[in-house]
Amino acid sequence: MERHIWQAAVFLVVLVAAAAAGQNNPAILKADIPFPFVVADQTLPAGHYVVSTPDEQTIRITDSHKHGAFVLTYRVDARASESLGKLVFYRYEDSYFLAQVWNAGNKQGKQVFNSPKEEDWERKGASKEIAVLRAEN
Repeated sequence: MERHIWQAAVFLVVLVAAAAAGQNNPAILKADIPFPFVVADQTLPAGHYVVSTPDEQTIRITDSHKHGAFVLTYRVDARASESLGKLVFYRYEDSYFLAQVWNAGNKQGKQVFNSPKEEDWERKGASKEIAVLRAEN
């Protein structure tokens, strides 16, 4: 009996270690964003960005100078898995807002919470368009 308890304990330790190792290797997307955009109420300039997903609730977006933001997100589901990574932006007139992040091979993406600036556009009844940029893993 003690042997089975010991085996179960070792199995649990290995399982927890594997889960922790998986969290230390976040999914990473790279994209050239050709326009300034708003994320977490910060306006970031056009440029080359790296988007990582360190955990279930956040993304981190940084440029080559390590400027950027941590952003709270929530999960969204798709009917089929994405063949390529992509970033989805909502556009109101000439203002772009990062809205979603999708990693290749996943049916689940991350939806960014609206910033106060985006909520202002929505309150004004502004027309919203969608821009999708492909990103490489």
